[in-house]
Amino acid sequence: KQGSGTYVASNPSRFEQPLRHLTSFTEDMSRRGMICHSRWLSRGLHAPSNDELMMLGLSISDQVARLSRIRYADKLPIAIERSSLPGSVLPDPEAVDQSLYRLLDSRGTRPTRAIQRISAINATPRDAELLEILVGDAVLKVERISYLASGQTVELTRSLYRGDAYDFVSELK
Repeated sequence: KQGSGTYVASNPSRFEQPLRHLTSFTEDMSRRGMICHSRWLSRGLHAPSNDELMMLGLSISDQVARLSRIRYADKLPIAIERSSLPGSVLPDPEAVDQSLYRLLDSRGTRPTRAIQRISAINATPRDAELLEILVGDAVLKVERISYLASGQTVELTRSLYRGDAYDFVSELK
């Protein structure tokens, strides 16, 4: 009705991620009753890049496990996740099935805290193709550095989430 104001309809196909707790994508989707699966783009052990050396506290002689995959909720591609972990923490990247955090938990190396930065960017042609969106569509870029209780850096993750399907929610006190 004209003149009655502006209303925002809720979108039942959007996923909200509270930022209070450090959880895995698999845990988040399972909690929502969604079927989570991944399509692997790559995984393996490599010599660390300059960023990985600095951010993970590695030396040139160390190896880094890199995991790159598309994350799905039901059949919708939600995110592209690119993770790097010290080879000492994940010497066998092929052992990761659905949940990296479930595997790390079973080995006593699950992160207990993280620092996360979220920004908005536009999808590149390759990322748009992987997420099944248009080139230039908004995506949420999430960079996270995760730590063990001891303070050791255990994970560097750079993810892209579909801007039309995912919200991050913070509670401020």
